Amino acid sequence: MFLEIFVRSLIVLMFVSGSVVISYFSTRTLALLVPNPIISNLFLGTGTLILSAAVILGVSYFYVYHGFGAQADIVRKNPAVGNKVVLTFDDGPSKSFTPHILKILAEKKTPATFFMVGSQVEKYPKIARQVVDEGHEVGNHTFGHITVPHSPPPQLASQIMKTNLVIFQHTGKYPPYIRPPRGLYDMRLRRLAKIMGQELILWSLSSQDWHPRAQGNSIAKRLLDQVSPGDILLFHDSGSLLKTEGSNRQPTIEALPPLIDGLREKGFEIISLEEFLS
Repeated sequence: MFLEIFVRSLIVLMFVSGSVVISYFSTRTLALLVPNPIISNLFLGTGTLILSAAVILGVSYFYVYHGFGAQADIVRKNPAVGNKVVLTFDDGPSKSFTPHILKILAEKKTPATFFMVGSQVEKYPKIARQVVDEGHEVGNHTFGHITVPHSPPPQLASQIMKTNLVIFQHTGKYPPYIRPPRGLYDMRLRRLAKIMGQELILWSLSSQDWHPRAQGNSIAKRLLDQVSPGDILLFHDSGSLLKTEGSNRQPTIEALPPLIDGLREKGFEIISLEEFLS
């Protein structure tokens, strides 16, 4: 275990160091074009920092939304289904927001998939059961909303298996899907998903409802402007940037009615993840 953690840390260090080196020499080349030495040195320092951050964020974005190498086992999108999309919700259940979301979905006769955090299921078992009773699907989102690549192998396996058990105990349904928090996965999770008989589901279009300045109307408008056939839409019915619960998901609730109506007006059909995959 120590060796694996050491190797992973070394890979991260090499990646960050490589990004900094590339950024430094790129900004140094550009700094030579600036005649003033003070401005040139300032540009060299800030430019290296900004470019390094941009490289790291860019690679991270590509990794979550596209991945590297063959990834037939990871589902992000399915254009083959035509004008059909899927709604998914992460981090719940929540007593403050999940019931409101379920009410809207029932009124609009819209299916969805809820990727549940195991500790939240233990906290709100009746709401987790309500999700299933109302015909929605459930998925595994780890027990404590962990960062998968940073987790030692025993902890990762425990997080997945414990969440599967908790969801099954309280809902009567074994979760056929799994989604890693923040979209951060590794080969260990991919192997575990296969062993557990679960599809690894990410997303192709995020509502960004986690943003502190998110507003319902702007969320709905942006999604309607960007949606395309076969998209998997990401929302949150609980969670927080630093904790498993605590953020305001009212913008999500406000965005759902105009989004669902708008999708249907544009000719899109909202289907279950099961139908989407089949």
